[in-house]
Amino acid sequence: MTIYRYPSGGEFGEACERLAVELGFAPVCKPADAVVAIAPLLTRRLLPGDYLAPRHGTLVFHPSALPYRRGPDAVRRTVAAGERVSAATWFWCAEGWDTGDVCEAEVVVLSPGESPGRAYYTRFVPAGLRALRRALEGVRAGTPRRVPQDPALATYEPAPARSGV
Repeated sequence: MTIYRYPSGGEFGEACERLAVELGFAPVCKPADAVVAIAPLLTRRLLPGDYLAPRHGTLVFHPSALPYRRGPDAVRRTVAAGERVSAATWFWCAEGWDTGDVCEAEVVVLSPGESPGRAYYTRFVPAGLRALRRALEGVRAGTPRRVPQDPALATYEPAPARSGV
């Protein structure tokens, strides 16, 4: 089994790749050479030729309970809204923003007053790694999950406006 990791995600991305290797996946240099690709911190839109190149497709990490809170800064928006429950979700890349079928998700419960940064690193990242393990085990077994998102429940929040210089 082979895996391609989009070069992003910092320490989280590296931990995702180590997990894949631990599960028996060999890293490759191109998505087309992979059984599955992972994008732990996707900051750009992928073209269909890229995300569909791996045999099973490309898994993208999103720190929300998709389809709720699609878009960037989901953790910051969750904390700002005072919400205590969210999720770490791996979904299959598709056309649209954060719209693909969900592969795996894990509930994340936040402490009152927790900062977005602390919540991301101490809650979302560990949950994301556990969910990725289940996702890759499904790929390895030839039975990856694909649960369609319910568009009636979807919310999308664009990136916050940046102040002028």
